[in-house]
Amino acid sequence: MLVGRAHKVSGVAHARALRRIAHLPSWVPYEVKRTMVIAADKWHQLSRGERCVYTIAGINAVVFGMWHIPRLLPFMARSFLHDPRSGLSYTMLTSTFSHREVWHLLFNSIALISFGKTVADVMGVEQFTAFYLSAGVMSSLASHLLAPLRPALMLPSLGASGAVYSVVGATMMMFPQAKIALIFLPFLPFTIAQGFPALMAYDFLGAVLGWRTFNHVAHLGGGLYGIAYMEWCASQWERLVQFAGRLQMARKS
Repeated sequence: MLVGRAHKVSGVAHARALRRIAHLPSWVPYEVKRTMVIAADKWHQLSRGERCVYTIAGINAVVFGMWHIPRLLPFMARSFLHDPRSGLSYTMLTSTFSHREVWHLLFNSIALISFGKTVADVMGVEQFTAFYLSAGVMSSLASHLLAPLRPALMLPSLGASGAVYSVVGATMMMFPQAKIALIFLPFLPFTIAQGFPALMAYDFLGAVLGWRTFNHVAHLGGGLYGIAYMEWCASQWERLVQFAGRLQMARKS
């Protein structure tokens, strides 16, 4: 039997997914169905915040794969790369899901998952999604607005780093004493309130000196947005939700 009566089900969505798998055509191999059941079990055992963060990481991976399809290169360069000279504004968002090198994708995905799960669970999926998307736009906007000050650095940009910086900044505001460590120095832990300002200082130096290794301005914009959001905007979310609810009720009446 594919799913027995004693099978643990964590909710309505989980049960619906298992039913869909059970009703797949008979020509689908049992092993494939069983693998799908295991995947569904693992997915629905995650918190809503974890599923949100993994979904974002999955979108990043899909966009990364699209970059490696030769026929799509003109479309990807136009739609998933932000160039301040292009006149396109939507790429300030789409470029934050875009990575061309595997190390860039892996680094941002690891950082997003490590810090984003807790932030998403605390904020709630709806607020975290709005926060993350707006963080991506704000980090791109910072780079876009300051690029004319250094024409030599007015280059197309992409990557989730600015949005991830916002998530790390939000984590610092929520849990300033949280212990973290660098991957290559795991034996030297320090608090996030010590590490993140040092990272921001490095990016500030890179922005001032015109280093081209990373988009330091986008990093700074993202980090500052994360801090500012937690300081002034996060507390307004519930009010916004209540206002939207009253507005919807007024339209129905």
